[in-house]
Amino acid sequence: MTAAAVPYVGYLGWHGKGNLGDDAIYDAVRSQLPGATFLDLPRFPHEWIRATATGLTKPLRQSAQVVGGGTLIGRRHWRRLITSAAKRTGRGDYAIGVGVEDPVFIGRRSGSGGNELARWVPLLERFDTVSVRGPRSAELLADAGFEVSVSGDPALVLPSPEAKPVDGLIGLNLGFGDDLWGHDPERVVAEVTVAVGELAARGYRFVGVLMNPDDEKWTGRALAGVSADIVLPVDAAAAAAQFAGCSAVVVSRLHAGILASLSGTPVVSLEYQPKCRDFALSIDDERSLLRTDRVTGGELVDRVLQTLADADAIRRRTSTAVDTLRARLHADYARVRENVGIA
Repeated sequence: MTAAAVPYVGYLGWHGKGNLGDDAIYDAVRSQLPGATFLDLPRFPHEWIRATATGLTKPLRQSAQVVGGGTLIGRRHWRRLITSAAKRTGRGDYAIGVGVEDPVFIGRRSGSGGNELARWVPLLERFDTVSVRGPRSAELLADAGFEVSVSGDPALVLPSPEAKPVDGLIGLNLGFGDDLWGHDPERVVAEVTVAVGELAARGYRFVGVLMNPDDEKWTGRALAGVSADIVLPVDAAAAAAQFAGCSAVVVSRLHAGILASLSGTPVVSLEYQPKCRDFALSIDDERSLLRTDRVTGGELVDRVLQTLADADAIRRRTSTAVDTLRARLHADYARVRENVGIA
């Protein structure tokens, strides 16, 4: 492939901002489109101005738009960005494994009110490929009049880590993004702290795994009463290896659970937004979910102990489900490679 023939990919997401979940998606997409030159699609007006001044808009006209970044569909801000990018890219538009914002969740910055999702249908109908993260995302789009298949979150194509689980070691991640069910992170942390103390008294050990530097505030407080390391992995692969080394994990961040699933590690998901349920349903793991507006310390202890008792079956079931979704994602990305000319 000559330099002139190298295809361009205009990527629209939220990577490079210190959040390992968004970086995991970006790493996954790059792994599926080898040989392409990735260009970051601007997300703010000043970035478009800089792109014009530096000549970036010229190669963008020869690029395919690939939408990453997780839960974008159904958010007003992202619709405007995707619409703008579609006018500036010329090799097709692709949204694989994307999440759909559930309007039943009224978050502080969700931007999903006012029948927003219906406005997405004419836009998505012009895309070459659209698939979604989970069955709830597919249901929401179907209700809006757009049928779509479930392929799973793109991060599922990342390699499975080789680390082996350590008996009695429980991973913990607490982080809540822009909002959560119940709107009360203090209450959630208090309940998790109770559960950590009870499990530590039973002989279990903990490691805190941060998906974002902001998680240290919450994860550190929940682990303050026990002796535990708290780590900020350098990238998604390192985070996946941390989770693989645990007997089970208790997580709130969506991609903490997704990266744990790469090794089949049993998860208890503190469902802080509907996207956590969307993913859990995609791998047939609804038993993992405890909503943040309902969780209690005692219930969390019971769920962790049940999860550990059923760990072998959960690992087998999770690994099988992940393999199924990986095959769908690989098929979707194969079509992108063919369309944009990647050998």
